Amino acid sequence: MESNRLRIDSIDLSKILSKEDFSSLKIKKFKKGNLEYEDGSLTLYVFKSGKAKAMIYEDGEEFVLYFLKANNIIIPETSCAIEFLEDSEVYLIDADKFANLFANKEFSTSVIRSLKHRAELERNIIKNLVFKSCKKKISSFLIEIATTQDQKRDGKYVLDLNLSIKTLSSFIGSKRQTVSTIINDLKKKKIIEKIDKNKYIIHKLYELENFE
Repeated sequence: MESNRLRIDSIDLSKILSKEDFSSLKIKKFKKGNLEYEDGSLTLYVFKSGKAKAMIYEDGEEFVLYFLKANNIIIPETSCAIEFLEDSEVYLIDADKFANLFANKEFSTSVIRSLKHRAELERNIIKNLVFKSCKKKISSFLIEIATTQDQKRDGKYVLDLNLSIKTLSSFIGSKRQTVSTIINDLKKKKIIEKIDKNKYIIHKLYELENFE
């Protein structure tokens, strides 16, 4: 998986923190397949290398919120788990250390902005999962990624969708065959067009917005 579900904010600690602060950070290694849950502490995870996914469970179903890779940040909490997809290294910043680093304006602003953005994304994703039909979930998902990536060709959004149907199904909480049928329907109606291995162009944005 080479990209996040959405463009998650990143923090390159080496460019923000002093050498002294940076060298004092604890690094924890995780093996592929490890699961990490909230343990009662307030700890900021900043990915140094590797990949993971943040997900929630509901009625035996897994919903992927987003993928995490180098420089992405997350604070584990009770509503979601982190599953490591590769051997990974993560900087761990506990609450006490975070308080010391808070004097660094660039660092604190980046963290607050990222966590605010993350909370908004999670609320939107969960709202879509709960309240929208499968067709509407897919159309909202495609529009959300397209507007986040903000790539255009001749005034039309180009969508870099580096996802399998299985992963997309997990994102929106629907069966793989249902998602595949809906994507094919969008292509047949020329609402979207596949222009490369993982790229689509949205020809009819209004129809996609109202696809139900």
